[in-house]
Formats: sequence, structure tokens, C-alpha cells
Amino acid sequence: MARLLGYGIDTLVVNLYWPEGVYKLPEGVEDTLNELKDLYRRDPEGAIWWGVDAYFPLPNPGNGGGLFEAALVQSTRHYAWQLSFGGLVFVRVSAVKDTTRRKDFPAMRVEFTGTYMLYAGRDAQKVVQWVLDAAENLTGVRPVRVQVSRADLFVDLEGEPFKITDLDRFTSRSRVRGLYSVGSADGGVAPGLQAGATPIEGGPMSNTLPATRLQAAASLSDGPEYVGAFLRGRDWSGFTFGRGPLMARVYSKSVEAKSRYSARLLLKLYEETHGPITGEVVRVEFQLTTEVLREMVVVGDGTDVRDWDTFLWAVPAMWSYLTGGWLVLRDKGNYTYTWDAPVDPFWVLVQSAFTEGGGAGKGELVRDTVFRRLDPVGLAKQALGAFLTALAAASRLGKVDLKEWWIGAFRALGSDMEEREKLGKEAALAYSKALQRKLGAFGMMPEKWRFEGVPA
Repeated sequence: MARLLGYGIDTLVVNLYWPEGVYKLPEGVEDTLNELKDLYRRDPEGAIWWGVDAYFPLPNPGNGGGLFEAALVQSTRHYAWQLSFGGLVFVRVSAVKDTTRRKDFPAMRVEFTGTYMLYAGRDAQKVVQWVLDAAENLTGVRPVRVQVSRADLFVDLEGEPFKITDLDRFTSRSRVRGLYSVGSADGGVAPGLQAGATPIEGGPMSNTLPATRLQAAASLSDGPEYVGAFLRGRDWSGFTFGRGPLMARVYSKSVEAKSRYSARLLLKLYEETHGPITGEVVRVEFQLTTEVLREMVVVGDGTDVRDWDTFLWAVPAMWSYLTGGWLVLRDKGNYTYTWDAPVDPFWVLVQSAFTEGGGAGKGELVRDTVFRRLDPVGLAKQALGAFLTALAAASRLGKVDLKEWWIGAFRALGSDMEEREKLGKEAALAYSKALQRKLGAFGMMPEKWRFEGVPA
């Protein structure tokens, strides 16, 4: 029996607009950013803006709720600078020019990664308010318009793994379908025709919600024309539907967890929240870009859903359209036509993820423990291997015993006594194995074995 584990917004990209002629940066900031950008070309890891929180106070919910105190300044396309906040949030900033001070120019573009959204409890409204506050602190004027450039809506469920043959159970109105192996389904498709005019003026940050229902443009009604199937070894890894402006991914988080530490930790967090997971964790995700958001309109006034307030209001309607018409999984059975089959119970649960008035975009939270993006033990083992190689280069490998030192180093990674004890044991084993591998790689034998013989 399938069960829902979590849902919400994963990657989110928004554009920020200021009133005509008011966008500006504090004195000296442009010079600082230019110097750091030049440094980035020579030393990509050294172009750090220390004390960025005094100018752009962005919360860091993955580190105790404080602020990011430093940001990496990078080069980027179309904007003067890009600020990377721990690889979790990317803020593209414009230099102050006549063109960037126009009200129709997005002076800043902000990308919230899925990991950052997880840290923030999938509360999309909150993270946008955070960046609005930070942008106001930097420029002295609050942005008056927030426009969604990309949004990934997802749901994670536990159920049975799919098979390649299940691809035929997905239906859409598409008349063209191609099957691709890994890496061959690339490129894009031309976006559909615009549906409805985007209002030039009006309250883009208004709290007044549209009174009419959302309708997908006719150009989207045909559904995905491109389908990809993916395997990892002999195991099903995922399906992709569509490409370019609108894409759906149905893939296995369980398979992904075999190679990605972040996926393993996500499954662990789900287990802490929902209990043991014995089935396959499947993610159903829709990636919507500007072209598609422009075509999803509110009936009656022609307003598209790129406006932030309209987008949040429309998330349940968009999800209903995407999972109820654009892509549907049909039940198994002997049906003359796939379209005659009822909706699969698994997909019914997918459709239930977002409901009208149910806190669109926030979803069920997974916040029991801090979500680590990196494997600290794995990094420590890499450091151990590198140091033993350095000892070999200095002709000291096997002549000094640093086992206790490395045990202490591993123990420092633990957050409590129980975890430190466990890491100490893992360090002792890791040191012994790493030393044996390095000695063997350099044609040497442990001194103990020279006299007592190689163990059987």
C-alpha cells in the first residue's frame, strides 16, 4: 500500500523588480564585488565576501538559524555578479545602470536550491520574504514585484518500484512519443503560444487573490511528446516526460540513495518521521519554467501565474492539471485501450498531495534533524588516505603510528557521546585498512607481518 512521505516546492527561482529609477547599491559595494569577481577568475575558492550579512542578511536555517556571514562572489551570465550562499542560495545582482533601474528589469534573480527549501521546512512564502527583507536592506528600497521564473513541484511516496513496461500505463494527449536511453533525451521544444496578456500595471504583490479559476493554455493540452526511460544496472531508475519548458520526472529516490549521500539522509529523515520504509521511495516532480508559467492563466482577466501571490494561490490548481490531465498513471489490467483504465491508486495519492487552501507549496515537513549535504565520515576517510599518501611521499609511511590521533579526529565529528564512541571505532578500523592499502600500493609490508607472517 502506497503512502505519502512529503511534498512541496523543491528548486525555486524568482526575479525581483524595483520601482522605476530607485534600484541602487551602497557606496563601495560595486568596487568590492568587482575586485572579488576578478579574484574569482584567479582563485575560485578565495573570492569570499566576508561580512555579507551586514549588507544582505539572509537566514541560514541549516546552521542553527543564524545568517550567512560570507558569500562566494562568482561570474555569471547576464548579470554583473552572482553571490553563492553556501551553495544553497544563488543571488544574481545587477550593476546600477540606466537599464537596470527600469521597473520592467529584474535587477536580481534568486535561486533557492531544494536543500535550502528543505532546511526552511518547504515554506516558500517564508524564504521569499527572507530574500525580500535582505534585498531591501541592501538597496534601501523594497522590491515591489516578485516573479516566478522556475518552480519544481514534487511529492515523495513509498510504494512498489516501477518497471520499464509500466511506461505504457502513463497517458497523455500526446500524439508523438519517443523512447530514449540515458543521456540521449536532450534539447528542448519550442514553447507554446501565449495565452492571455500579462498586465503591465496592477498589484503584483497584492494580497487579493484572483476570483476566477485557473486554466491551462490550449498549447499545453497535448501533454508530453518526449519520454525517457532510465536504468541503473538492471534496476529501474526513472522516467522523464517532456523536455524544455515543462518536464515531469518520476524516479527512484531509493536507487539514487545508493550513490548520493543527500538522498540517503532524506530517506533517513522520512523514516524518523513516518517509521521504517520497506518499499521503494518514488519522487514525482514537475519542473515548470517561465514559458509554461506564462501560459497558465486565470480565466477572465488573463493574468498568468508568474506573479508570486498568484502562483502560491494557483499551486493546487496547477498540480491538479499536471497530475489529472497532462500526465496520468493508469491502473494495471486487461483493457482494450489504456485510456479506459481507471487512475492507478498510487497516482490518486500523487493527486492528493496539494489541496485547495492547504498551504500550497509548503507541504509536509521533514525537519527532525539537521539535513547534512555532505558525508562527514566519508570526507574524513578521504583526508586519512591523502595524509597517508603524504607520509609515503616523505618516506615516513609505516614508521609513525597516528592511529590514536585519527581516532580523536573522527570522534570530533560526533554530536554526542554515543555517536563519538561509534565514530572512534570506525576510525580505528578505517586507519588499519587505509594503512594496509597504502603499504601495499607502495610495495611495503606492515612490520608486524614481517615477523609473524601474513594472516590467513
